[in-house]
Amino acid sequence: MRLRSLLASRGRLVFAAAVLLAAYFAYDAALGAIRTYRLEQQRAAAEAELARLEAQRDYLQGVLDYVASDAYVEQVARRELGYVRDGEVPFLVVGPTPEPAKPGPWWEAQAPTR
Repeated sequence: MRLRSLLASRGRLVFAAAVLLAAYFAYDAALGAIRTYRLEQQRAAAEAELARLEAQRDYLQGVLDYVASDAYVEQVARRELGYVRDGEVPFLVVGPTPEPAKPGPWWEAQAPTR
């Protein structure tokens, strides 16, 4: 009788250990799935940020290319320094005072509408 009781208690112990082990693996698998989901969200956010930064880089590279061009240099010389080519007649248009530029980087400021 004692042997049966001992075997039954060992059987219960093995069953309990198997249930606990299965619960641990299920818990670990759930945590792995949650980590994977969060990493996918972070990866998607990082890719979106990368795309935004690449677009901004391309825009700024365009601004840099324009500022380095002869057309920009001539435009600034004409507007700021009053440069006039030989044979051209300079004149000054007098009109209403333009609205102040919007705050922000100078390269994003747009000329006031007239």
